[in-house]
Amino acid sequence: MMQLNAYLDTFWDLVTRENRVDTGTLIGVPRPYFIPAADPSNSIFQEMYYWDSYFIALGVIDTRHEQRVIDMAENMAYLIERFGFVPNGTRYYFTSRSQPPFFTHLVRLAHAIVKKNVPHNETAFLKRMLAAAIRKHDGFWMNEILPPKYRRIVEIGDLGVKHPISLNRYTDVNALHIMASCKSGWDHSARCGGDIAGSEAGHWLDYVPICVNSILYVVEKNIAEMAAILGGIALSEDWREIAQARAQTMQDFFWHEDHGFFYASLAGFYPLWAGWATQAQANDIVKRWLPQFLAEGGLITSLLTCNNHQWATPNGWAPLQWLVTEGLDRYGYADEANDIRQSWCRICENGFKRDHTLLEKYNVIKPNTPPAHGVYGTVKGFGWTNGVYINFKKRLSVLNTTSGINSIYGKN
Repeated sequence: MMQLNAYLDTFWDLVTRENRVDTGTLIGVPRPYFIPAADPSNSIFQEMYYWDSYFIALGVIDTRHEQRVIDMAENMAYLIERFGFVPNGTRYYFTSRSQPPFFTHLVRLAHAIVKKNVPHNETAFLKRMLAAAIRKHDGFWMNEILPPKYRRIVEIGDLGVKHPISLNRYTDVNALHIMASCKSGWDHSARCGGDIAGSEAGHWLDYVPICVNSILYVVEKNIAEMAAILGGIALSEDWREIAQARAQTMQDFFWHEDHGFFYASLAGFYPLWAGWATQAQANDIVKRWLPQFLAEGGLITSLLTCNNHQWATPNGWAPLQWLVTEGLDRYGYADEANDIRQSWCRICENGFKRDHTLLEKYNVIKPNTPPAHGVYGTVKGFGWTNGVYINFKKRLSVLNTTSGINSIYGKN
């Protein structure tokens, strides 16, 4: 049987695609890219996806495939130039919506590779990416010209916040709850009313999600950082002030002092990852709430179990394991973060022995039991699971350099 490290090394070749011209519903992009999966029995994901690409990229840094990180960032910049945003995936039927906005996060990974391998291109690369990031943020997320039912902006100044500012919600051009749910990436979950009987999609249009606003806070900080690197000190300061205003409003709007938490799902850990939570809030969350999400195979997605909802108990998802552990590290809880990384790596390794592949999601409560499938089943050979597993093994290997880990993938 193929060993896990060999499987991971060959996986990226299986999911590499190149399509420079529009072909049917497939949108052409100038560079090669990764698709999310290599499951011959379920070929549902055969295009470049937005937030998947970031977590996939985590797994190819410092490998022969790392050029693809730059390629996917360039593809996203092209999509922003063409459509004004990055669609959910590179299909025309996805142009009604986007996904969690991880473009600038991918740019940061790509910038490090450009700086290392082709430093003479660094300035030109950053200028292109900065222009694309600002266009996407201002023209897509903060567009006030759209009719109210389509706007991604929510005015919350009349809700008692101390420093009024607009926050954001997920929506799409159809103004449908189910499409907003898909745009969130959490399709489908117990969040936003999804736990109500007969409401599988939830009521996402009626909510201001903590996850997207935390991501946009980091986007604004990333834009400020890019501007500073390029010497735009005044521009950088403007964006830092924008980010700080969002952080203050989120503090006023999202924190529940009586509960000691922001939101009772793994979405409530996004403020730790983004860095706008206070240390006292992080301490409260880790003490009172983190134990409720811990399971044998990692972190459960929510505390609610909903029939046919894949972003809920008992499932665990690679992106959320990564986001939570990064947040725990940021606030001084490295031991807790590494325990979760160990648990996730173990469920992946044991699952590989059983399935000879890694899965899109896992049942973290009963690791030998299939996950809740959701609307399209469970896809095998999944990119973001691979990427996060590799990232975790690299992080864990630093803890014990004498453990015999002699490749970026770690030992099986």
